[in-house]
Amino acid sequence: MYNGTIDQQDLLFFLIVLFFSIVILFITRKLLKVSFPYFFLGLLGLILGLTIGSLVATPLSKLPGNFGRYMPLVVDIFITVAILDLFLAQAHSFGIFFRRLSHRIGFNEMEKINIYPEIILDTSVLIDGRIEEIARSGFIITKMIIPQFVLNELQAVADSSDPLKRAKGRKGLEVLDHIQHDDDILTEIVDEMTNNREAVDQKLVKVAKERKAKILTVDFNLNKIAKIQGIEVLNINELAESVKPVLIPGEDVLVKVIQAGKEPGQGIGYLNDGTMIVVEGGDRFIGQEVECEVVRIFQTMAGKMIFVEPKRKRTRK
Repeated sequence: MYNGTIDQQDLLFFLIVLFFSIVILFITRKLLKVSFPYFFLGLLGLILGLTIGSLVATPLSKLPGNFGRYMPLVVDIFITVAILDLFLAQAHSFGIFFRRLSHRIGFNEMEKINIYPEIILDTSVLIDGRIEEIARSGFIITKMIIPQFVLNELQAVADSSDPLKRAKGRKGLEVLDHIQHDDDILTEIVDEMTNNREAVDQKLVKVAKERKAKILTVDFNLNKIAKIQGIEVLNINELAESVKPVLIPGEDVLVKVIQAGKEPGQGIGYLNDGTMIVVEGGDRFIGQEVECEVVRIFQTMAGKMIFVEPKRKRTRK
């Protein structure tokens, strides 16, 4: 009969159960972040390792003294760990093989298995909006993760009293809604456990470290902070810069001069991709399209600056 008291054995049993429950919960949360190939091969390696280890260790239990007591356990653990490590080392290759096999036999759902590092989106990249077209083009072949705190920040921007901020926030929410409802784009909103007092950039870096993921952004400061802490960063501005048409000195280009430059006699124009063109002696051609020759190219932190000289014989309105 229960007498209202708890003896030491009951308390010890309760503490043991509580400890193992916490450990199991922790392991479960970690396993949820493991991609399918690693989880599958890890489980298979563990089962096979325990089986082979037990078979090898059984005869050793007949050894005399402490050898028969401890050697089977040591051998069992060693074999299990070795086989588990061997299987995990093949997980990446297995994932690629599995993806190719699923492609050949036509299983569309199997194509969506994530065998590449996840990409975490920040607020700036959703507001920027170009991620929608990039994702639809098929260049992103892994899952895009949107942490709940990014969604909260985006909602706060959309609810701002400033009309410009409000418009940016609503644009970001619209972009997120579009990519979420596109069947060809893998997205997931996750509610990661982070310190609410931390800045959003620090939270993104922390989540990226925990999930071994990359960060996709257009934020220059976040780009630097993440790289300093060893996180791989994908920057859409750098992508846009890298796919711009390549011009070389001596090449002809048609430029519309729209304003005077900083230096006397210079005119300023832009290519269709936004690259700035400095036209030497182009101030008198403002408002005109001028066929020019590229003379030199400068690479700056903001992008490329191309200096050209007009071919006056081919000037037109």
